[in-house]
Amino acid sequence: MLKFELIKKEVEGILPNSPLDFELIHARLVLKWVCELKPDADEALKIAALSHDIDRAITGITEKDLKDFSQLDEFKKEHSLRSAKFICDILSKHDYPIVIIEKVKHLVENHEFGGDMETSILTDADSLAYFDYNVPSYLKRNGEERAKEKIKFMYDRLSEKAKNLVKEIKYIDKTTEDLVFSVIKSS
Repeated sequence: MLKFELIKKEVEGILPNSPLDFELIHARLVLKWVCELKPDADEALKIAALSHDIDRAITGITEKDLKDFSQLDEFKKEHSLRSAKFICDILSKHDYPIVIIEKVKHLVENHEFGGDMETSILTDADSLAYFDYNVPSYLKRNGEERAKEKIKFMYDRLSEKAKNLVKEIKYIDKTTEDLVFSVIKSS
């Protein structure tokens, strides 16, 4: 667990370099949701939760760079591959066991779309953190139409359990709440 704290500190030191000012908060919320969804989450899943979007802090590439939203899946896959490479390089530098590095790689590479149980937990946690905190800033940065598309994408990929958790999230501003619930009602 001592190594985890070292990795956590290093990743949390990199994330504020993202062009998105919420990156560190989002990562911490993903970790919080992972631990809520899977209280016995192992070190690899916790590292993946914190570092799944590290790519943006290193490359500066964000969805704002995506001109055609129909290319979102391809864009997300490339983002996941870059993030996995960056965190695996960090883990290797700290002499992490290859079995943990490979698991983190798998989790981060697949965090946008899920698949197996733990990857799907990470996907759920990522979306829950988005709904929990990121919707207002996404709306402000990208406008209502893109925000609707993003909300639909984030909601549709959730498990039924996570969809129920989204419905319990309280929003400070009514505009955001109305937008979120209008989109998820139509999904």
